[in-house]
Amino acid sequence: MTLQLKRRSFLRGSAGVLLPLPFLNLMEASAREAGDGQPPMRFMTLFKPNGVHPPSWNISGGSEDDFRMSPLMQPFTKHKDDLLILDNMGDFGFSSHANSTRRFLSGHHRNTRTASIDQLIADQIGKDTPHRSLELTTEGLFPNQIGCSYISYDKNGAPIPRESDPQLVFDRLFRNPLSAPAERAVMKSLLDRVGEDARSLNRRAGREDRQTLEQYLSVVRETEKRLQTISSQSSVDFSTLQRPERPSNLNDQVEAMLDLITLALWTDQTRCVTYMLGNSNSRMIFDFLGIHKQHHYLSHFFRNFSRENLDSLLKISLWHMEKFDYLLERMKSFKDQHGTLLDNTLVLYGSGMGHSDNHTVTRIPIILAGGKGLVKTGRYVRYAENQPLARLHLSLLEKFGIETKEYAQSSSLLTGLDASDYAPWKEKAFDSWAKIQGNRFEVRGRLRMSDDLDEAKLFYLDVQGQESVMLEVNFQDFHRYNVAYHCGTPVTLVGTGSLEQRKVTKIESLESVFGHKPGAAGG
Repeated sequence: MTLQLKRRSFLRGSAGVLLPLPFLNLMEASAREAGDGQPPMRFMTLFKPNGVHPPSWNISGGSEDDFRMSPLMQPFTKHKDDLLILDNMGDFGFSSHANSTRRFLSGHHRNTRTASIDQLIADQIGKDTPHRSLELTTEGLFPNQIGCSYISYDKNGAPIPRESDPQLVFDRLFRNPLSAPAERAVMKSLLDRVGEDARSLNRRAGREDRQTLEQYLSVVRETEKRLQTISSQSSVDFSTLQRPERPSNLNDQVEAMLDLITLALWTDQTRCVTYMLGNSNSRMIFDFLGIHKQHHYLSHFFRNFSRENLDSLLKISLWHMEKFDYLLERMKSFKDQHGTLLDNTLVLYGSGMGHSDNHTVTRIPIILAGGKGLVKTGRYVRYAENQPLARLHLSLLEKFGIETKEYAQSSSLLTGLDASDYAPWKEKAFDSWAKIQGNRFEVRGRLRMSDDLDEAKLFYLDVQGQESVMLEVNFQDFHRYNVAYHCGTPVTLVGTGSLEQRKVTKIESLESVFGHKPGAAGG
């Protein structure tokens, strides 16, 4: 007779210890009989703080299926076939740090009265798991601007507390007292007694007391549902799992948390996780990398420019990419039915802003990984026009079976995530020229940042058939004219500077050739 195992089977140890098994081939037949032939799809988010240095992040050239990954993407080049890299995401000129975190999973900084998409997805896919969702971080609260510390929001738009200690997360996942059958039986008996007593009292109480009792009974009912969910997972005691050591530095803390996330998803303890690698204006100091200045200070590489500062910023960003690689590597190492855990998890990696100094909400770093059947990976999709982030969110909700006509002021889906057609970015033809008289410049050309790290404060206007015009301005002009927003596009610039150096040092006007303007929503 052929051996068969149920989908939720356990290894039995001494003292009644039970450990859950991942999906095995021996479970195939029983899964089909139970109508559970497909593994569950999970959702996981990894948030990167403080934006990026665009020339190091942005992909330049190539096509959708044939492209070269940027310098900062090198740590996860080997996962190229598992990635969908999205470009031209975001449609604003400037954003605060707090608004950037709200936007990341809520689509728009003004979407403050509804749940973030992770919570909507958790409502859809997390009902049958012991933990509906996990909200995690690496950093404590930033009280001066509390919104910088959250990316997950409940149905009322209120921030959801996060946990940063891997040991406490381990205890919550695998040392829950109610994991023991005897403890659940005692609790169930207690709930039965207090529930009956409360209902008896309710029949004799006045109106105000009945309202209080109803509130109390709702808590009892929620607890009963919780017990029922745990019971449906069978009797699970994870006491033999090794608790993480107390981290000695940030790298140990993050890798321990990523290990726990992977284990929690694999054993179906939860199907929805959000993890912040730092607050959106992270003040962390990466001394274990030999860096002794705050990440936020370094992220303002234009106004605080030095080659040492920029090298430190890029080293931190590279570390963020390495942690993304670590997560993907771990998830691909776990077999999950006919594929891997990554195949059955849609991972969203990114930030809430693009240019880290000027906080642009254009070309926001966004990568989707895994999610087999939901998205088509191995591609670089750069859209012809800037796309509101909420269009992506609306599409992700739809892919997880959540029907809604609008989310965060967007009512149209983002095309191009699968095999659907989309309008790709193509260079539009335009006339370029440079008129220089004395110290006055009138120039039309494509604006770009310097690729030379020693020139991180410099911009160039490429003029067809002529030497490029250099742009070296102070922070006031950089910010006032939102120079970073227009990078990569043709502009008409009027200013003054040095004819001998062919350099503009003061801007009088700067306008997009095609009429693009930073969003007026004050993001």
